[in-house]
Amino acid sequence: MDERPPKESFLSCSIFQFLFGLLVLMTSVMMILNIHHIKYNGSEANWKSYPAPKSDPIIEHPKDKTTSLWTDRLLQCGYQNQRFTPEERSEGTILMKMIEWPKPPKPAVPFLKSSDPSNVHFVIVNSGKTFYVGDQLQVMLRMNDFEGHPKQYGGDYLQGRIHTPALKAGSAGTVVDNQNGFYYINFNLSWSGKVEVSVSLVHPSEGIQALDRLRDDWPERVYFKSTFKSGDISETTVCDLCLPQTEPLCNFTDPRTGEPWFCYKPQKLPCSARINHMMGGYQQKLLKGEEGHYFQSGVNVKEPILPSGSGYVIVEPSPRTALPLAKDATMPPLTMSCTISSKGNYDSIMFDPVTSFVLGLRKFDLGKSPNTGPHLALDIDKKIKMEYYAHGKPIRIFPISLQDLPFMANKLDDIKGGKSTVIAFTIWCHFNTFPVETYIRRLQNIRRSILRLLDRSPDTLIVIKTANVQALPRQASLYNSDWYSYQLDLLLRKMFEGIKVASVDAWEMTTAHYRPHNLHPKRVIIKNEVDVFLSYVCPLKKG
Repeated sequence: MDERPPKESFLSCSIFQFLFGLLVLMTSVMMILNIHHIKYNGSEANWKSYPAPKSDPIIEHPKDKTTSLWTDRLLQCGYQNQRFTPEERSEGTILMKMIEWPKPPKPAVPFLKSSDPSNVHFVIVNSGKTFYVGDQLQVMLRMNDFEGHPKQYGGDYLQGRIHTPALKAGSAGTVVDNQNGFYYINFNLSWSGKVEVSVSLVHPSEGIQALDRLRDDWPERVYFKSTFKSGDISETTVCDLCLPQTEPLCNFTDPRTGEPWFCYKPQKLPCSARINHMMGGYQQKLLKGEEGHYFQSGVNVKEPILPSGSGYVIVEPSPRTALPLAKDATMPPLTMSCTISSKGNYDSIMFDPVTSFVLGLRKFDLGKSPNTGPHLALDIDKKIKMEYYAHGKPIRIFPISLQDLPFMANKLDDIKGGKSTVIAFTIWCHFNTFPVETYIRRLQNIRRSILRLLDRSPDTLIVIKTANVQALPRQASLYNSDWYSYQLDLLLRKMFEGIKVASVDAWEMTTAHYRPHNLHPKRVIIKNEVDVFLSYVCPLKKG
């Protein structure tokens, strides 16, 4: 194993700021606010319920391929003690089908036959027509290879946005892959003026095939460690979710959720001597054959595709009475209305304690590392209590005590809830390198706890922050690619459809923004995300 991390720090999925900043910066956050004077008027609709799990271990149905295929991979990662409802089994199969990605017709494609963004141009469909606010704009392109030949299959991962720099306005597009080399990207026109189009190739289809192989064949390519200590004796061993059984293992499966976790057994100490969790390292040199050529910065990773002819349109104000725009088909509807309201100048304070922003809120020193938490802040007069926790394993993090790393589902089960409680969480990045099935199962466990919480305390406000895009230097692509994040984001959204939760759409915000992509978005983006979050916590009064 090579312990050299990629150029981004091994905390690339969990850089810590404090409290409000955590919600929108973090990919590993769970934040709980108890605000005794909050006014929350959630919808009284009949929200979709989910049945409690029955005694249905996955090992009881090995012959039922239609419902157990996706659970087969879970067995390889230690999920033998999980209990699945029939609905959960069926759901997992449907979700795995939903994120299937088209592959090249051959497992090995020569580099010169792969997608070349410099050899492709997009065109604006019907560019000569008059566009109005509320219309849809469509661009088209056909992918070519490095020899200039049109490709006959799809599977490339593209991102598109429209933007007006003068207004600092932007919006993300929806990509349609015809799977024959042709792609269409659709945009909703939401403002008037000169609207520019930008398109980029994030990964060629051949690179995605390699990413898919790495996720399946090398789930342990990001590995972790734990220290075992008793008296003067201390040992550190490798830990992981899908840990190869090459040596005796310690089984640290969570007794409440059934979420598995393993460490290699120390030579001198018992498994019970484990005291912490930490990031271990990254395995290197896992690409084979031509695969290394598919991840070249400046060549075929997040490279712009230029327009053929004009790359912009002039949008006129709508001559019709303004109507609410239909939501992008790729985005699940929010279950509560959202009015963005600015609460102050975040740009100068987002990296400072939230006490600089909320008067009266004081951070209490719990003796924990600022990089790991947990954190606590109080406003005694207003009866506000704010807590922060990093989500449970797997998480790339500095050494953290085991009691400070609760599984999210367990934490949710321990919360009473109510109209004065706000819970915000996000979970995706740390699962990028693991089989998708493990992420689906984690979300099912979290959702079950959320439904139990809403059943006993229906006025509890729960907000989910979605995934966001990031910069992709070569090494980052192999561990935290936008393609991995995109798939997990789709699953996150689908998993909580019909549930009484709100969301902060960080994917749309970071894809559409004029600032460069970054796993930890710039302060101006953080401001937007915090504004959306606070619009749920403190909604503007009508009139």
